[in-house]
Amino acid sequence: MNAPVQFGRWLWLWGVGYALVMTAVVWWTYAARDWAQANLSTPESTAAWEAWREDVRASQDHPSPVKRRVPKSTEPPALVLTRDYFAVLLGGAVFFSSLLYWVIAWFVTGILTPPR
Repeated sequence: MNAPVQFGRWLWLWGVGYALVMTAVVWWTYAARDWAQANLSTPESTAAWEAWREDVRASQDHPSPVKRRVPKSTEPPALVLTRDYFAVLLGGAVFFSSLLYWVIAWFVTGILTPPR
């Protein structure tokens, strides 16, 4: 089999795989956002976050090897991340997943392609 035909077959296979992986990444990112908005915006979740902040505030008087700071946010961090920074989150997920996918595709193609 000549090299251009073999390269075209690899490229087609990797392209289909890439479309599937990117669909999964985008779907899971939206699913995570929906989960965070449904579960972390409840009064119980906000109360649990506030209780944790109070625990950190109370533990600052005790000597410990690690000094924790009281978070400034009155809402759980996952809620703030998925609500206010969703575009950055989605862009980063797509960018780094793409980078990882194509590097792995390049390595696997090199491994499976016989030498000339």
